[in-house]
Amino acid sequence: MAGATATAGRATCTYVYAVGRASKKTSRREGVGGGKVEAVGYRDLTAITSAVPAQGLRARRRDLLRHAEIVQEAFERSTVVPLRFGTTLADRDAVVEELLAPAYDQLVGLLRRFDGLAEVTVRAFYREEEVLREIVREHPRLARLRDTASPLELGEAVAKALAAKRDAAAAEIVDTVGRFALDVALDERRTELEIVRGAFLIDRDALASVDRELAELARAQAETTVFKYTGPLPPHHFVSFAAG
Repeated sequence: MAGATATAGRATCTYVYAVGRASKKTSRREGVGGGKVEAVGYRDLTAITSAVPAQGLRARRRDLLRHAEIVQEAFERSTVVPLRFGTTLADRDAVVEELLAPAYDQLVGLLRRFDGLAEVTVRAFYREEEVLREIVREHPRLARLRDTASPLELGEAVAKALAAKRDAAAAEIVDTVGRFALDVALDERRTELEIVRGAFLIDRDALASVDRELAELARAQAETTVFKYTGPLPPHHFVSFAAG
């Protein structure tokens, strides 16, 4: 990044949160680094921006939250193309000259593609003690192995049963939500107790149906499983666009 501007005696650059259709509305929240959120327009596009220090921008939790909140607020008003945390350009002119103008056709195409769509994220994971008790109930042989098998053999048998149960549960969740999804992005599990971690691209008109289906799943599996469902969100997992 070059050509940072000076604001109130300190060097700044322009942080870009997202691009949407032309609008003068911006957030009243403080932006990343505490700056005022402003709109930068070009033709029928608007970039949501704020000034940030030219040096020292870090992924602090406070600023990560500010970034997410400002993008979410813009998304609730209209379709947006969200940009990654930390996207900066030298100044407001550079936002037009290096982002909005050269990528105009691509940005317009993305806004059309994602119009009326939203991302929902779903995480599900087991409560360890509860799921192990259920596995033993479902597989009486495991209870008998406590007295006859070595700890290693018992552990391997339990792990195999847990993996099979987890894979079946993950398939049920993905199939249930996937029936309404235009696209699906699944992340790798981070622990053996995590069932699924995924994002689903959903038509807004189908969100209520997804809510009902997930609520039914959560009730049916409440004894052993915790569900975390977030949305509607901007299509972070499905937009492939980087400034510059």
